[in-house]
Amino acid sequence: MNKLFITLAAAAALAAAPLASAQDYPAKPIRFVVGFPAGSSIDTVSRVVLDDIRERTGATIVVENRPGALGALGIENVQRAAADGYTLMPSSSATHSSGPGLSVALQRLDPVKALTHVGRVARFDIAVVTRAAGSYGTARALVDAAKAKPDALTYGYGSGTGQVSSAAFSSATGIQVRPIPYKGQPAAITDMLGGQIDFVSSDLGAVLPFVRQGSLKAIALLAERRSSMLPDVPTVGELGFKPVELSGWLGIDGPANLPPEVTAWWTAQLKTSLADKNVQEKMRSLGMEAWPLAGSEFGQFVDAQQALWGAHVRDAGIKPE
Repeated sequence: MNKLFITLAAAAALAAAPLASAQDYPAKPIRFVVGFPAGSSIDTVSRVVLDDIRERTGATIVVENRPGALGALGIENVQRAAADGYTLMPSSSATHSSGPGLSVALQRLDPVKALTHVGRVARFDIAVVTRAAGSYGTARALVDAAKAKPDALTYGYGSGTGQVSSAAFSSATGIQVRPIPYKGQPAAITDMLGGQIDFVSSDLGAVLPFVRQGSLKAIALLAERRSSMLPDVPTVGELGFKPVELSGWLGIDGPANLPPEVTAWWTAQLKTSLADKNVQEKMRSLGMEAWPLAGSEFGQFVDAQQALWGAHVRDAGIKPE
């Protein structure tokens, strides 16, 4: 009888363990591994949300930047970590949507299938911009010039998002232009300001300050509707070209098979933070909008975005490197 009692007591303790874990999480510092440099859009917006979570919950969340290989270095670090909720990362259109079609390393890591998709955080529009003092003040002027001299005009890109969206714009408008790669979007923007290249397709966060100060001009938006941040800029479809409906996004991922109590905690925290007006305003100042989505719906969204961006990569004839 005593042995039976002890066995039943042990079984009851094991059954109660997940509940205790859920109540205790997080019980130690959480590593948040960002596969991009400090100060990048992904890094900055992640910190806005993480700061709010820290302040509300008292959780210790340490951001660790591991830039390189289109985010592959950070993803690999997270995939190798224990699935206990103490190593997480930002997921994004750069690593999960356009990246797998551009990078052999990302294809090998397969972030869409090999990670736990915890929750979506933000979205951002993508704009085609030119030098305000240049010759192409409208999308039609740019397209006409490119058609008059095929392969004479150039676009610069310093990210997977910039590369694919620029190629998608070129395809939709029927122009042939030469791509110029850069080590980051800021370098491409600098050269465009200097007149070395003709246009850049970029997330609003990278170009909005220049547009607002008047040194760059946004001539088209690669979206299904106009942006509230640039309401006077038409979409590619509104301009009479084949519509291009691409938007960037940011989320949070962890290693495969994260415990349900961990994803539940993060889902609750993201819901609260993304509803906070102060967090929303900070995001908007960076050219992004809060865009919450969690659970299986977020996983379905990630799958759909990889298919959408992958189709544009294939249409452009871009080969992974």
